[in-house]
Amino acid sequence: MDPSPCPSCGAPLGRVVDIPYGYWEWTGSRYALRSTSSRVDVSPWACAACLAELRDFHPQDVTAPA
Repeated sequence: MDPSPCPSCGAPLGRVVDIPYGYWEWTGSRYALRSTSSRVDVSPWACAACLAELRDFHPQDVTAPA
């Protein structure tokens, strides 16, 4: 079974980030905040490829067929 695609960028959700507030990334001249959301009610999960929030996703709800 393949992982579900990210609804934002289409990348397979093989890795999901559990950091609601994002991270800081060096751009070559300064650090830029890479956030999962622009609002206060942040989704707990984010796509590792594009950091788009995955509001309806929970890793424990996804299983491979038997």
